[in-house]
Amino acid sequence: MKSILLIFLIIGFPLKQKETKTLIGNYYSVNNKFERLSVMQLNENGKFIYSYSLSGCQAKITGTYIVSNDRIKFSNDKEFLDVANSSGFGKPIYPNLSLIEWKIKGNYIKPNGKINCGCFIENGNHIKQ
Repeated sequence: MKSILLIFLIIGFPLKQKETKTLIGNYYSVNNKFERLSVMQLNENGKFIYSYSLSGCQAKITGTYIVSNDRIKFSNDKEFLDVANSSGFGKPIYPNLSLIEWKIKGNYIKPNGKINCGCFIENGNHIKQ
């Protein structure tokens, strides 16, 4: 029984690694249009860059991510957590991406909730390109 479990663990681990490698790339929101942009960039080293903009309201958030059970869990870098959901004139709103998991579905990823970027709400599919 132990040997069967060991075989599943040995075989299963490389499959997860391979699944993570296929996720590497840029994902563009299906809601992108003139002057509106939401892009999630997943890098091979477990880091991400989330870029968003609507006219003059724009920012890039960096951090780390992990993949588990067809979900992506993000964690903003500390500098973006200190001002997450801040308000006031001239202060950007950086969404705390650790509050929302993203679902992996074929060649796209989708937040399981609404992301408040300050200038718009994002909750659409992001297709890999």
